Amino acid sequence: MRSAPLRLLGQRGTETIMSKRHKLYLAAITALSLAGSALSGSSPALAQSHEQKPVREIEVIVEGTYKPNRIEIHEGERVRLKFVRKEYNPCTREVVFPKLNIRRELPPNEPVVIELPALAPGEYEFKCGMNMIRGTLVVTAHGHH
Repeated sequence: MRSAPLRLLGQRGTETIMSKRHKLYLAAITALSLAGSALSGSSPALAQSHEQKPVREIEVIVEGTYKPNRIEIHEGERVRLKFVRKEYNPCTREVVFPKLNIRRELPPNEPVVIELPALAPGEYEFKCGMNMIRGTLVVTAHGHH
């Protein structure tokens, strides 16, 4: 359906600007409706990512140790670790996951979120930058607990 250009008060300059603005709005609405239908599952690739399991968030308190210092997850599980450092000890200034090549600064009393990649079964150590405080991330294979 084609819409007629808008005319305001018969002014030639205004009619051109308004019809351009009208076309821009129509283009934006069309783009948004196409994006909405793609996200609703009409695209196989988008539908597949839309159906993924929710991300599990695990809070780790850093205060003289990691609480918890042993975290168990399942192979392929989407996990987000939220570290909250509740001390000013320089030892816990950062957290390091050597096998995953992850190193993050932990400012006091500010949550730091680490999105973990999909991990193969095994144990993944995490520790402070001074290698004094340690924790373990245990990834179990499907069907094992």
